[in-house]
Amino acid sequence: MEKINYHQNFLEELEKIKSSKPSLLLHACCGPCSTNIIDSLKERFEITIYFSNSNIYPSEEYYRRKDELFDFIGAYNHKNNTNIHVVSDAYEPEIFMCQLGVYGNVKEGGKRCYLCYQLRMEKAYKYANRNNFDYYTTTLSVSPHKNSQWINQIGEMLATKNTKWLFSDFKKDNGYQKSCTIASDFNLYRQNYCGCIYSYEQMLVYKEQKATEE
Repeated sequence: MEKINYHQNFLEELEKIKSSKPSLLLHACCGPCSTNIIDSLKERFEITIYFSNSNIYPSEEYYRRKDELFDFIGAYNHKNNTNIHVVSDAYEPEIFMCQLGVYGNVKEGGKRCYLCYQLRMEKAYKYANRNNFDYYTTTLSVSPHKNSQWINQIGEMLATKNTKWLFSDFKKDNGYQKSCTIASDFNLYRQNYCGCIYSYEQMLVYKEQKATEE
């Protein structure tokens, strides 16, 4: 199947709304992934960040990423005279893992990851729709390791005429590299694995292999 250029869709949507400033709920997986995205969208949308990531393991890592995001947005608002808000969902790792566990043996990037995107994005959509946001989207596509085709398909499937999905592929136009630069400027903690227990365990194996090779 031919891949859709979601970045082009994103640019076309920005053109449509250029005379307005609609509200946007931006699901964020962490502070570093949010950096360049909010920098590029802050003039076009009234942004609220939504932290809903019960996939993250262990709990210490979850709270570290959450606190880092809140601290970053506070510093960013102060530096840029913006008024971006952050809200967070309940942390329910047991419920989340019961759903992901079916695909525990599936390799990274497969069905487990698709379900992980979907579960978090469903929560974001429901919050956005319940609170009358014009648009919702997620920072997930900024990562070169995330499947932006899946992310946009899920987003479009959930959306309604009241709360539209903002198509995006935030890694385009050097989005990932720019996010790394801004994260460095703000001295943000950057994690070395995606988030779930399976990616955590893979990270430990990789570190052990690397240490053995060295």
